[in-house]
Amino acid sequence: MQAEYARIPYANAGLVKLPKEVTDDQAILLSDIFPTAYFGADIAEITPGDTVAIFGCGPVGQFAIVSARLFGAGRIIAVDTIPSRLEMARDLGAEIIDYNAEDPIEAIRELTGGVGVDRAIDAVGVDANAPDSGPAAKKARQEAQQFQQQLQQIAPKTNPQNGNWHPGNAPSQVLEWAVQALAKAGTLSIIGVYPPTHNFFPIGTAMNKNLTINMGNCNHRKYIPTLVDLVRNGTVDPTKVLTQVEPLMSVIDAYKAFDQRQPGWVKVELVPGAALANV
Repeated sequence: MQAEYARIPYANAGLVKLPKEVTDDQAILLSDIFPTAYFGADIAEITPGDTVAIFGCGPVGQFAIVSARLFGAGRIIAVDTIPSRLEMARDLGAEIIDYNAEDPIEAIRELTGGVGVDRAIDAVGVDANAPDSGPAAKKARQEAQQFQQQLQQIAPKTNPQNGNWHPGNAPSQVLEWAVQALAKAGTLSIIGVYPPTHNFFPIGTAMNKNLTINMGNCNHRKYIPTLVDLVRNGTVDPTKVLTQVEPLMSVIDAYKAFDQRQPGWVKVELVPGAALANV
């Protein structure tokens, strides 16, 4: 909301007063992506010492790494392919896997002595992409027709425009990987978005591994007070995930750069006013 004043019905129940120790930039990140990621770690049922795999190192995935650590995870394994995102994940304390350089399932099994991870978080959703190089690409090519059929059912009219707005080419890829990566009796947390038309899930494998599956949309209001306290006392600084500050007038260019996964573009703040330098 960009306004000097706003009338908020039921503000006493819906709003959270911010302490002076929390900056505006920190508050922006507390409104949506951090609570979503914290919710994902919560429903993943992480207990101290657990090994957690996080699929997707976008803004929510990065905060999922932070959140998993807050819940006491012993090891965190992050899966993505964009170098700048993987670098940030490593800086946040995760072991990283580039799915275009190695097979993520084989890598996770090797890292866990063949057992698999205790918890997995899907922070990608329907826009997942299949590997196009490396050892995992062969299986992806075998599944390409299946993924194409899924796309036709889920988003038949979605097409790139001038190199932008790319839908993922493998809608169920992360679900497949997450179920395979989990140890028996593990927990899968799904916070990546899937439309009602998505009917593809490896239920047989999940059932035979006795997996628990928790998912849904975050109740942000439930988590914001806790996260405000964590920021206020210095436990977490959410602005570490903020990589760009751009003028509001450049919103279209900023969206294009983010959509093209340009190096270094993880989370962008748009600010009204004159042009600003990147943070």
